[in-house]
Amino acid sequence: MEQLTHSYSPNVGENYFNLEESNHGNKQGLTQSQLNNFILKLLTTIDLPKLSELYFQQLQNTLPLSALKIQFEDSRVDFGPNLQSSHVKTLNCMQMGTVVATMDYSLSQPLSIRDWQILQQMHVNFCNPFKNALEHHKIKQFAMKDFLTALGNRASYDETMIRLASHADRSHLPFSLLVLDMDNFKQVNDAHGHQVGDKVLVACADTILHSLRESDFAFRFGGDEFCCLLPDADKHTSHLIAERIRSAIESQPLLQQHQISCSIGSATYLADDSQIGIFSRADEALYAAKQAGKNCIRNA
Repeated sequence: MEQLTHSYSPNVGENYFNLEESNHGNKQGLTQSQLNNFILKLLTTIDLPKLSELYFQQLQNTLPLSALKIQFEDSRVDFGPNLQSSHVKTLNCMQMGTVVATMDYSLSQPLSIRDWQILQQMHVNFCNPFKNALEHHKIKQFAMKDFLTALGNRASYDETMIRLASHADRSHLPFSLLVLDMDNFKQVNDAHGHQVGDKVLVACADTILHSLRESDFAFRFGGDEFCCLLPDADKHTSHLIAERIRSAIESQPLLQQHQISCSIGSATYLADDSQIGIFSRADEALYAAKQAGKNCIRNA
């Protein structure tokens, strides 16, 4: 399950809804003006994480909300501390009779009748922009995946590399890059055709993915070349992961049948490094592994 965790501390000066203003004794929830203001704020973004965080912020400034969990398909977005609460309201987002998302609202105290009506108002008016953002998210995710193997593609690699490099520059924590090339793959295509070659590539991708840690990322660059980005991994850790991949590829039944192994080049992000620099070093290490006789690892 993909999980994206956020934390938010509201600014006491922020006031998305002034419930005392223009209420005139209204006990039925938000006024039309307050509701319109809420809807307009939701229309400022179609990015799923940003929209969900904006919703959480506005809920916190309106209701005694401590945490929000949104579950959709095989993903989850969490906001607020992961605390056990006896005051939880669960509401669904529906589309043509089907639940597209479930939202758990954890509250610091029981809701009054009016606050419960406000929560329902906000939830109902959040669902439509959320469904639009979810469709946008699916399209974006699809565009970031390799069609054959379902690993990340080059665009996904670039985005992840930028994020990890930025984090490394701020935190001074290392991350590593593995560049992998399948040994003897060309002979599979030549002898058995692309249909068998595709099955071999899928087996390679699955084997790589299952050899990584949960926090790691795998990408197919095209052909029989793959990359892995390893957050918080120094030279020693990256070598251990690379060896696990090499060994798993070597022993996978289908790959063993076709005498497929892999050569791996490894590099670790250094102080004052660049995205081009780390890739060049890993690529040079891969070339050295090929020159050393294949089915081995070389570290930059």
